[in-house]
This record gives sequence, structure tokens and C-alpha cells, in this order.
Amino acid sequence: MTLISLEEDKKTIASRFRKATNFAFLDEGQIFIKENPHKTSKSKEFFEYFNTLNIKTIYLKELGYKTFLKLESLGVEVYFVQEATRYNKIKPNELLRIDASNAEEFCSLGHHKK
Repeated sequence: MTLISLEEDKKTIASRFRKATNFAFLDEGQIFIKENPHKTSKSKEFFEYFNTLNIKTIYLKELGYKTFLKLESLGVEVYFVQEATRYNKIKPNELLRIDASNAEEFCSLGHHKK
């Protein structure tokens, strides 16, 4: 299943993954949107919840390096959406795959470089 973090309007791709108001879940051509119940939770509680969702792929705008490392340890593929602002405008060929070779460069949120 693929997850996209969304703003309150349930259409705009959120600028923050863990603090997103809603999540869009894409599964075999179906899409459903659910409120993020852990947008204010600490990291441990958020990832305990996240781990129950069976997410294999995430499309997002920005991410912190430590959060990337946690997602990577869970086996989740991370893609940055660079062109689209709404989830229904995402084009797979415009996504940037984030992996160990480029994560420190592109995962700029957080405090990992201090």
C-alpha cells in the first residue's frame, strides 16, 4: 500500500509527513483518506501506529533524515513529489526516489546536521 500525507483540505500534499492532518492510502487502484490520529504524538507512538498500516511506499514533499532512517528500517520506499501539489496530479515519472545514497542531501527537516 502507498501512503500520501495530506493537508486539512484532503487534496493538497502536506509539507510535513508525521504532522500531516490526513493520510491518503492507495491500494490496488482504490484510494481512501483517513485522519492522522498521531499528528501530535511522539515519534515512538507515531511509528507504533504507522507500523500497523502495512505501508510499502510513501509519496511526500519533505522529510527529516531521522524519519527517513526509521522508514528505511521498516522497509518503506520513500519518494519525493517535486512537481505536483495535489495528490491526484502525481506522475510517477516525476518522483524522486530517496535512498541511502541521497537521503542526507534531500531529507532536510530536523536536526541531523548539527
